[in-house]
Amino acid sequence: MQGIEGDSGKKTEEPMFRSLEFNFSEWNIGGKLIFIATVIAIVSLLFTWIDSSDQSEIGFLQGGSIFLAAYIYPFFILAQDKRMNKIIAGISAGLAVVLPLIFLNYMSGRIRESMMDIMGIGLLIFIIGGILLLIGVTKYKRYDRYSSTEKEGIERGKPCPTCDKPMDYEGKWNRWFCENCEEYK
Repeated sequence: MQGIEGDSGKKTEEPMFRSLEFNFSEWNIGGKLIFIATVIAIVSLLFTWIDSSDQSEIGFLQGGSIFLAAYIYPFFILAQDKRMNKIIAGISAGLAVVLPLIFLNYMSGRIRESMMDIMGIGLLIFIIGGILLLIGVTKYKRYDRYSSTEKEGIERGKPCPTCDKPMDYEGKWNRWFCENCEEYK
């Protein structure tokens, strides 16, 4: 770990790669929407995407799982509590809405029926998930677990060498304390 013991003025660098963490209660509304949208998209693959007299298959069999690629960037940024590039995330979320519509248009031309006649509930759920993803990306703000807290004289800082949770620097005692391990380091 970097930083000098007892030096509250220096902040440590955050780890380059963190394990995936799901802190649903600590995420803002944007993060929660990204998570919910991803779950909705995965569940939608279990429902019918194209429903016509000739063809009726669930999203997995229609190849809908390829559209989950649009969810990868926002989901992993959220799960790692990193800063999100809004342009890349916006393009990704936009693709989560547009690609299923292009797929539906293609399938309606192939089957020769109107788009609304062949659209299954799963495809509709996936498009709704894409819209939620787009809203979530615009409202996303990173949960910074290494920022200062409201408590007076306590600064959130370097991660604990044992559990990787942020420790509190207590200026009064001139030491770092890990609330998770319940010990001074």
